[in-house]
Amino acid sequence: MCTKDRTGDILRITLGVSIGLMLSKYLTLSFNFQIPTVAMMVVLGMDKFNLKVFIKSNSWLIGAATLGLFITEIFRNNHLVLSVFTFGFIFSVFFFNHKNPSGMRSAVLGYSFTTIFATYSDKNVESMVTDIYLVTIIGGLLGWGLLLLFPKKPHEMVGIKKVKKEREEIHKNIGNTLLISIMLFLIWMSFMIFDIRGAFFAYATLAGIYGNLSLETIHKLSPLNIGIHVTGCTLAIIFSFFMDGRGIAPPIFLLGLMCLFYPLGYMGFYGNTPKKRAFSMGLIRAIILPIALYLTPNGDIVQRASTRAIQITVMVIGSMLITNLLLKIEEGKKDGKNTSNNRKNK
Repeated sequence: MCTKDRTGDILRITLGVSIGLMLSKYLTLSFNFQIPTVAMMVVLGMDKFNLKVFIKSNSWLIGAATLGLFITEIFRNNHLVLSVFTFGFIFSVFFFNHKNPSGMRSAVLGYSFTTIFATYSDKNVESMVTDIYLVTIIGGLLGWGLLLLFPKKPHEMVGIKKVKKEREEIHKNIGNTLLISIMLFLIWMSFMIFDIRGAFFAYATLAGIYGNLSLETIHKLSPLNIGIHVTGCTLAIIFSFFMDGRGIAPPIFLLGLMCLFYPLGYMGFYGNTPKKRAFSMGLIRAIILPIALYLTPNGDIVQRASTRAIQITVMVIGSMLITNLLLKIEEGKKDGKNTSNNRKNK
């Protein structure tokens, strides 16, 4: 459990997410959920707003989305070349994942988004990519403003933490990277072949988990992700019974959002175990999307958020069955080698 006073951090994250979500309801932009997400990233990851760090952190998603649109436009009528390039992109991102895990995951998300949705004639992906730039800027300005209005005290300034885990052993295992790249590529192919774009964020959830590159870690994190997203969608639905977005006066809507996110922010810093703290922070991110995309006066959030929870659950469970099988095969090979070595020693 955290022993430092994190009241300022809790307040900043609560305001960043709440104001960001309120803005998302009044701005007709694609990827509007990025406004609170980016604001949350800024207030959590920076002591003071740093433009260079901000651009570097967000360039992966924006750059990969732009690349995906560019490649799709060139190879729209040549699916074989598009597929080969996509597999090469996924493998390359995973191969260099150890250098910047969060950035690489964002790259996969951005590239997959534009390559999948650009194949549908009813979507203007060019404007959607432009919107990604806009919502990122808006979220950054919101985070910057909160850091100016509520500056971090000296004891809160722990520096900008770069998420770089030591994954050299995984990085050296090219076979493992190749296997996970193939798994994600096959899922991407299914989205390109079948009209299942409504389940894109279930794909995004899997892509984020696969970024860990360890079959054991992927298998271990899968149930946790199911719990986070199902609980997040459930809380968003319960919240919708009291608030309906633009149908509520902005100050009341903002107050309602703050009442929802403040306890989660509190648990995210003061939870008595690392798992509880991670779960609470994950819940904040899981609630953002259904409220940003589905909460309307029409009341369709119940169906859409429930569908989202079911899609994520089904896809992640399917992934767990595959990873469990692969782990058993891997374990069997190790046992076979050990048995063979024991016989030689005898």
